[in-house]
Amino acid sequence: MNRHLKVMLAILLVVTAVVVVLPSGYVAAGGMVTNQSFEEGDGTVPDGWETAGNATRVDTGPIYEGSWAAQIADGGGALGQWVYLGNSTLGLPITYNMWGWIYASGNVTGEITLDFWGGTNITQVSPTEYLSASDTNGTYVEVTQQLSAPTAATWARIRLMGSGWENGGEVRFDEIGFYPVTGYCFIATAAYGTETAGQLNILREFRDQVLLKSALGSRFVDAYYRLSPPVADFISRSDFLRAAVRTLLEPVVSVLQWSQGLWAP
Repeated sequence: MNRHLKVMLAILLVVTAVVVVLPSGYVAAGGMVTNQSFEEGDGTVPDGWETAGNATRVDTGPIYEGSWAAQIADGGGALGQWVYLGNSTLGLPITYNMWGWIYASGNVTGEITLDFWGGTNITQVSPTEYLSASDTNGTYVEVTQQLSAPTAATWARIRLMGSGWENGGEVRFDEIGFYPVTGYCFIATAAYGTETAGQLNILREFRDQVLLKSALGSRFVDAYYRLSPPVADFISRSDFLRAAVRTLLEPVVSVLQWSQGLWAP
């Protein structure tokens, strides 16, 4: 079997493994930021975001990426989104990367805030973290931070706002991101009960060396991280499902190990 056939077979098995364990009722559950670049919406109202005050979606410059950005002008206003993380039955703390691009003028400070919520009554279970940028000199700047979610967290709340308002000032936001750190694999971790199982290393390496290096593979990984938290939660509740997923993953891991010399650097 030549190199290309082996790589294609490995890709097919990985995709099949993930698709098979997706219960149909969870397909629309999501997991990470919805409409992170504000490209989807009805006029000035962005899909997936709650808006308050004068917060709006605009298609006039400056825009960092695409054709739209979020704007708050002349004080007041905010955008918010709740991100479902799963029901925390894995019992493992998960680290997330949070980032976004901010444009701020007129001495205004643009702020992206994030906090984690959970419990029976859905109360805040972490301090509020701030990513901010002030007077960005006519351009967008990226702000990033790594955050660890408490094991009790089932939701993350993201808010976009401004402070220190002066007449004529505005803040804009684009490409808001909230994803687990690169090494995390929700479904496989649920199946093996730990994120340090040896089988996960080959899956991570294949993702990084093959899937993330193509546009189609990157879209697949993006969809996986959006969909997989509730799926992993569903799997982790059942010893039978955990065993079934491990059985499904074993041939995938074997094929990846068999073909590793062809796709690994």
